[in-house]
Amino acid sequence: ADGDPHFVIDFPSSKFSVCFNIDGEPGDILRLVSDHKESGVTVNGQLIGAPAPPNGHKKHRTYFSTITILSNKPERSYLEITPKRVILDDGERLVLSCGRSAVVRSRSLEVSISAYSNITVTIRDSISFVILIHHYKKPAPYQRNHLGFYISNSKGLSSDSHGLLGQFLNHEVKLLQESLNTSGQAVGQNQTEALKANPTNTLKVKGRLVPVVWKQRRIFNGQQEVDCWFAKNNADKLIDGSYKDYLASHPFDTGSSFGTMNSL
Repeated sequence: ADGDPHFVIDFPSSKFSVCFNIDGEPGDILRLVSDHKESGVTVNGQLIGAPAPPNGHKKHRTYFSTITILSNKPERSYLEITPKRVILDDGERLVLSCGRSAVVRSRSLEVSISAYSNITVTIRDSISFVILIHHYKKPAPYQRNHLGFYISNSKGLSSDSHGLLGQFLNHEVKLLQESLNTSGQAVGQNQTEALKANPTNTLKVKGRLVPVVWKQRRIFNGQQEVDCWFAKNNADKLIDGSYKDYLASHPFDTGSSFGTMNSL
């Protein structure tokens, strides 16, 4: 999840990716990963607003300004990450600058900061998240310093994981037109041309049929381009419920299952 924010989900066994946008409101806190009852991990992302670019169709842009990672196993700890600093609290509070490379280990967490670039968070050696730091030296009016969030290792998350990203970790989706199969990797010229000629398809997700269109998205700060099937209207029918069901009440809200809320 990165940018405005754009979400890209890779399905390795199906050999394609799915993408969607969430057009939230400034101040919204989105539940990205919810696995509080099993692995004890929750990830929430708070949105900040910015004016829309000239001649755009959006009334405003939104970006992730804060990522909060909470873990309660084997003991309670949390991370609060902004483009400027990282706060680690596992009984003792530690504040780190995003402008200085560092590696910090606690009893269950490891935080590795690459100055002004990215932050890797590893939980119990079985869960890893990468947070990209986006800084603008001379930002345009519609740009804001912000964060991107990626799941690099989900082995330690349970099959009951939920959230805008977490719900897809252990569920597959199916393309109804298999002949238009594509992948998250670069595609050949012939396949690309075929997709451009017939860029629509339908996904089957948990019995729901989701119309999608083929798009190309840049991820990892523009360093990688992926081909993906895009679900419109805030991922309508792709995600369980609507995006409003994923709004947390505060950054430390540890909703343990879909539609329920708790606090750490």
